[in-house]
Amino acid sequence: MLSQWRRIDWVEPGVSDALVWLILDERKGNVNRQNSLPPSIYTDVIASFLHFDTPLPNMLYAVGGRNQQNGPLDTVEMFDTWHGCWLPCPPMSTRRAGCAAAMLPDGGMCVVGGYDENGIVKGLLASCEVFNPYKQQWDHSCAPLVRARWGHGCSSLNGRIFVVGGCSLRPGAQPREAFMETLRGCEVYDAVANRWEPSADLNRARAGARVITLGQTRENEGGRYLAAVGGCDDVFGRAEMLPTLELYDPCVGYWVMLETQLSTPRTTAAVAPLDDRRVLVVGGAASLSSSEVYSVRPPRGQLTDAFNRQEDDDEMLAAQVNDMAEGRMGCQAAALWLPKNGAQSSDSGGYPICDSRCVVVVGGENGEEEDWDYGQTFVRQFNSVLVYDTDNDAWRDTSPVPPMPTPRTTTALCVGLGRLYGHR
Repeated sequence: MLSQWRRIDWVEPGVSDALVWLILDERKGNVNRQNSLPPSIYTDVIASFLHFDTPLPNMLYAVGGRNQQNGPLDTVEMFDTWHGCWLPCPPMSTRRAGCAAAMLPDGGMCVVGGYDENGIVKGLLASCEVFNPYKQQWDHSCAPLVRARWGHGCSSLNGRIFVVGGCSLRPGAQPREAFMETLRGCEVYDAVANRWEPSADLNRARAGARVITLGQTRENEGGRYLAAVGGCDDVFGRAEMLPTLELYDPCVGYWVMLETQLSTPRTTAAVAPLDDRRVLVVGGAASLSSSEVYSVRPPRGQLTDAFNRQEDDDEMLAAQVNDMAEGRMGCQAAALWLPKNGAQSSDSGGYPICDSRCVVVVGGENGEEEDWDYGQTFVRQFNSVLVYDTDNDAWRDTSPVPPMPTPRTTTALCVGLGRLYGHR
């Protein structure tokens, strides 16, 4: 029978139906069977030998970034939430640090801007490239940005990709650091037309800000708002780290500065949504270890309010959570479904059973270590992955995500479709 399998099938004909009936029989409870089947029957014995001709969702990509030894990277690694391991992906055509990434409506991952091995001035990039998870190939036909930039935020909203702020050369200027500036300008990508266009400006210039989509529900998977969190207002001058957030509503077409601020000014922090209105903000320059949960409330009358307002006195707008064990900056965060806390094996609900919504904090660096003999400060980069459990509103003591193969900072992080290659 094995020789008769077709590559387009998951398994031998008839086995899929038998597996479904077995699961249904297990869930409803069969009085004629005294003992239930252990989860490992499904996850280790059956699921391990399935193969998938269509990429699966909930895969985490770490794209590009900067490594202490190798500088800007073309490296792309995917965390496989089916097997619980990191896998190498085809490298990008260009080394990119300070880049950003977001998902396209067709499932492709668009990587935007950054800088290459020539540095933040001469290596400034306007180019973009798209990873096709079906073909496992990079497409280089994506239109370039209107304005090259690095240190920008990026997120998808209702099928379009928004690029927010960052650093760039002044228009028409020579490639010198003296002519670099921090941007208020934003751009939006129309995948159908393959065109970047200017979008509404921020109220304040921001580089190192994190941009996330809020208001995502089952009825509105595309999201409702963009939020730009923190950042630095003048990277090449008298820089000030920002405690402010701005909210963009595509229905009104402009950014609004929120009244409530972060408890601590932050740039290059890790930021991800906990739900449709709460945001986890972690770390940031200079090597902060503190974390907080911020609850977003749009100003009345300025934006169309899609949030469910709760005016309870005991609900804080900015709540403190436990700090990380050590500070990190240049890190990134993303919302990801993972196995429940304590589920380290398939018998206790481990991979590929990912039914707990979490936030993962990936990479970054700590620049606080000093060599007292030589008076130098060393930067230590991380490949570890921290996990915040949204069910318990607490950090997990043991991360279910192993370290990335490559330590790095200023990487791009994205959750989307990923291809599996059978049992590992």
